[in-house]
Amino acid sequence: MKFKTFFLFFVFFSSFVQAQEISLQDRIKNLHNLTDSTKKVIEMGSISYMYQYQDSYKSVLYADSALKLAKKIGYKQGIAKSYNFLGLAYAAIGKLDFALKNYLDALSTNKDAGLEKETSKNLNNIAEVLITIGDINSASIYVNRAYAVNKKYNNLKSLAISLSLMSDIYLEKYDYKNALYYLEKANAIKNDELQIFDKGFYFSKLGKIDLMRDSLEKASNSFDKVLNFENAEPDQIIKAYTGLAIIKSKQKDYAGSKILLNKALSIAKKTHAEIQLLYIYEQIIRLSKDMNDLPNQVIYLNQKDSLKSQLLGYNTSGNISSSLNKIITDKKDKENEELRLQSTFNEKKLSKQKNTFLLLITGISVLLILGFVALINFRNKNKAYKKLDIANQQILKHNANLEQMVQKRTATISQKNAKLKEVAYFNSHRVRKHMANILGLIHVASFEKEKQEFFDLIESEAKSMDETLSEINAMTND
Repeated sequence: MKFKTFFLFFVFFSSFVQAQEISLQDRIKNLHNLTDSTKKVIEMGSISYMYQYQDSYKSVLYADSALKLAKKIGYKQGIAKSYNFLGLAYAAIGKLDFALKNYLDALSTNKDAGLEKETSKNLNNIAEVLITIGDINSASIYVNRAYAVNKKYNNLKSLAISLSLMSDIYLEKYDYKNALYYLEKANAIKNDELQIFDKGFYFSKLGKIDLMRDSLEKASNSFDKVLNFENAEPDQIIKAYTGLAIIKSKQKDYAGSKILLNKALSIAKKTHAEIQLLYIYEQIIRLSKDMNDLPNQVIYLNQKDSLKSQLLGYNTSGNISSSLNKIITDKKDKENEELRLQSTFNEKKLSKQKNTFLLLITGISVLLILGFVALINFRNKNKAYKKLDIANQQILKHNANLEQMVQKRTATISQKNAKLKEVAYFNSHRVRKHMANILGLIHVASFEKEKQEFFDLIESEAKSMDETLSEINAMTND
């Protein structure tokens, strides 16, 4: 019966892997057909994620290729996503220091690009690594930051993960009440009426909480639900088998525990789940000790130590903790240096802005002065134009008066000329009359001996002519 169950599981698991392989091949074909580089970056990241538990080398390769392409085309969001996928690929095989470095690079890239909304994923991933290595205090800081970003942008999926990580943190503190509270809170979050977490994720977490607080029956039920969930991920299945094995061991069913651990071991090796493999080795060592199987205990102790060495000293003598802390410190130093440079740049920029502002104020002041001078000049010109206009009006008025006077004088002169002509014509006849009389008397007198009478007449005519000329002269003077 046990063999049959084991056989059916591997048939199911092989089908699951085969289905993923088909989906992978479709994605790889689609990748070759893509011409848009940004879409290629995203597709390579997705392929990397799908390869995590099948081929760790290809998982890292595709994430790294996506990163190189994103950098080549200057696709900031793609660079951040590729760093994140690369971190996930390293985390899946237990290279936690590499994983953390890439998560931190993803975080800083998103921050530099102003993509605050995307930083929540990076913060969650960093917190998960810190929880794994036991740095709970640092993990809490990153989770709280992620939670704040998720609430701000309503990132429901990432928010659920943040709450789940809070549950993990409380579980590490043996605070089972809060661990359960935050897990249930995370599980209650829905997106478009669908739950964020599937049954495999939720029940593997719930089973671990119940197992740690010795609720063995509840834990067993949860782990069974994981195994019965069709779409359970390999790491969830490994956790379920390992959890059930621990329960069997607590119940003194060492044979049953061994079978379950062997199932978990087989899946972990096939999927390259190195961190899970360490936990399985630890449980096999404990089981071998309980069964007094010293040779088997020695074998797995050696395998565990060998794996730890491959994982860059994971949890040994604090090497990885120191390494990770160094990465975080270096990252903070780099960020501080960037902030210092940014501060210097801002100061220079502020100084330039201040100089520009002063120059602008000076320019505006000069313009205002020039404008004021122009206004005064304009007003003076207006006054001058008004005075000139008044003078022109006066000139026009004087001209009009002068024209009237000229017209009047001309009329007077014309009248006088007409009158003078008339008088001249009249008096010319009077003068001619006297002249004719005088000439006539002189002519007659030349024939007469007694001329005195003629002289008297001539004198009388001359006087009359003189009076006539005086009248003419008087009229001329008028």
